[in-house]
Amino acid sequence: MDFDKLMQWMEFAKNYQTNDFWNGVFDQTAFNEFMKDNMDMNAQDSHQVPQAPRSNFPPVDIYVTPHEIIVIADLPGYLKENLHVSVSGSRLLLKGSPHPHPLITGQPVVQERPSGDFNRIIELPEPTDAHHLRAKFENGLLILSYHRQFFQEERIHIE
Repeated sequence: MDFDKLMQWMEFAKNYQTNDFWNGVFDQTAFNEFMKDNMDMNAQDSHQVPQAPRSNFPPVDIYVTPHEIIVIADLPGYLKENLHVSVSGSRLLLKGSPHPHPLITGQPVVQERPSGDFNRIIELPEPTDAHHLRAKFENGLLILSYHRQFFQEERIHIE
């Protein structure tokens, strides 16, 4: 067992360190979900190309400074012409399709870099409008930022 698999099993075991230990151990649903998410039990072809999980693509970092919110999405191999960004309140939509690589025509043996169409909704820490959002695409990074809107706290009268 390699170190990564050991760490996954350790994380799995931590989930059962509660007062409800025995009920959790015999809960087959949680175990099956873990196995489905982390182990490919049906892979019998050793030449099968593993696919990266798509639910969290593209990976993003969100930073909050005293004056602005910054979102950085990692999109290597994509072109800005193939990206779509929209916002509604505190929901940011990132959509895109890859640019086909004309130089590589072979059969992939290992393919760890995500590719293909994506559609991800990200919950922003604070709402904004599209005209406040600035977007820049550079070296495979989509950088979005907007100024924070500070609302003065108002007391609510209780009847």
